[in-house]
Amino acid sequence: MLVAASETRLGGAGVRSTVLLERAVRGHVIVRDRLAFDTRFSAAAAGKPEAVGHVFLLLAGRLTPADGARGAVTAPAVFVLADDEFERVGPKSRTFRTDGDRVVAIQLRLDRRYVRTAIGLGEGPRALPTAAWDAASALAATPSDAGALARLLDALAGAEAVSRELVSTLCAVEPERYLRLWGALQPLYATYGATLSLKQLAASLDMSLRQVGRDAKELVGTFGVGDGFRDALLVLRLRAAALLLAAEGASIGDVAAAVGYGSAIAMARAFRDAKLPAPSVIQAALRE
Repeated sequence: MLVAASETRLGGAGVRSTVLLERAVRGHVIVRDRLAFDTRFSAAAAGKPEAVGHVFLLLAGRLTPADGARGAVTAPAVFVLADDEFERVGPKSRTFRTDGDRVVAIQLRLDRRYVRTAIGLGEGPRALPTAAWDAASALAATPSDAGALARLLDALAGAEAVSRELVSTLCAVEPERYLRLWGALQPLYATYGATLSLKQLAASLDMSLRQVGRDAKELVGTFGVGDGFRDALLVLRLRAAALLLAAEGASIGDVAAAVGYGSAIAMARAFRDAKLPAPSVIQAALRE
């Protein structure tokens, strides 16, 4: 398993996130303090929606669907979301908001063949046994523990939410070439994708440009990182910015600086290019 973490505080608000990369599972553990997030303002990953399910476990906080069909759902609650409800949200997607003094959530992205339950926000929250929630809490507390991820997948399989085959896809020891490259890429997650060229990456690893390019392409393919790390890091920065706009007392310029944009104007331009509303519009909506 490859792991990267980031933490940002802005005024009295903050977010700590950890990404977990495995062959058949891509996970994300989020702990947020006094920050709301609305998937209407979630930058979409490149490409069309894929045949995947996103197991979304809410351990603290509340989730409110935007369609009004159901009121707020308080943690603990688990939904299995479609790709256009989480990763590639579009104009016709069902959306939702998560908020509360503290929000703790785990998102697991799986190929649809591993999902053993109906997919979609409209299907409502699923029931899980206590053992599964205990395993989820353990992973939220120690997200870099590969054993904790395996135990959660096993518990979800026991609850017939996912296939037990998933556990066997986990890799106990990663190849050295992956660990070496990931060690150089890992800091980019903490800085929301500060620019680093392939040439700079090769120099930092004392490797040839051709070899680094080959290893990077293999890493992206093995772990299913969409259109590559550049696209993934851009989406990460935009989503972090949209989240931090909810921070009380923080200006748009403060948020831009926190996620690595040179100015509020540069961030607004990036939002426009991603077909998102202006930061001021998002900020007003999140602070309602």
